[in-house]
Amino acid sequence: MLTAAGVRRAVLVSGLFGLGACGDPAAEQAAAERAVRQEMAAAETTARQAAALPSDGLWTEAHVMDRLLRAGVAPRANPDPAPDAAWMGQPPIRLLAGGGTVYAWIYPDSVARRRITDRLDSLTAAPPGQTTPFAPPMLMVTNNNLVVVITGGRLTNHERIALAIQAGLPVIP
Repeated sequence: MLTAAGVRRAVLVSGLFGLGACGDPAAEQAAAERAVRQEMAAAETTARQAAALPSDGLWTEAHVMDRLLRAGVAPRANPDPAPDAAWMGQPPIRLLAGGGTVYAWIYPDSVARRRITDRLDSLTAAPPGQTTPFAPPMLMVTNNNLVVVITGGRLTNHERIALAIQAGLPVIP
């Protein structure tokens, strides 16, 4: 799974590549592309774990990464802090995907997720009357024990991510 240490390591490596590329725009671009490829490799490693997990229909970080990779939106860790959404009850998984940001909250089951989302305005992902902390354009999607808020980027990618999440996970009896 993507850890804070893994993200820091990727940022450090990309910074070292960047030092060697000082002043040369082509070298700086190549260093940035290498850093993105390394971040995507970390996401792919997490996504590969999904195949080994039980098929009980409950989302995990590995399942989210797998779905986003299959949707073609190139997910990778987002080192930026998440917006303040204390009403979600826990910090989100923060990802960059499809030119925007994806925040994913994974709850133990759908009942726990519904306790949170039933109190929210689905258009703002915030309690009614409160200002949303999520930058527009934004979209909230729920499925079983998962809540995803997609912000920024193109609306086409919002739709790709939403469809990937709404499809749910297979349940093998």
